[in-house]
Amino acid sequence: MDETLYAVKVWVDPERGQAYINWLKGGHVAEVASAPGVIWARLIELEDCAPDGWLGFLALYAFESRQALEAYQTSDLFRSFAPIYKEFDGVFRAERAVGEVVEYHGR
Repeated sequence: MDETLYAVKVWVDPERGQAYINWLKGGHVAEVASAPGVIWARLIELEDCAPDGWLGFLALYAFESRQALEAYQTSDLFRSFAPIYKEFDGVFRAERAVGEVVEYHGR
């Protein structure tokens, strides 16, 4: 199985982060989903907050392969997000994880 998951857990400042949340919910995940090699994308609003009270979100992206993910990570689309991340510096923090799907059950 070559499918690769890319997970991004994001913590957002609840007092200063509404514009970032609007961007995240308002199209960022859909933009990534439109990249070649993406099978699906999901955005989850986490029930738990970080210890400092920041709000949690988890973006999950399934790519056809590790090569498709790497192509995305070197694409113009990926690079186009850099100014946005800079604009929101200090309002969010992210943790990223990548892994190959080794077993799958259900729909």
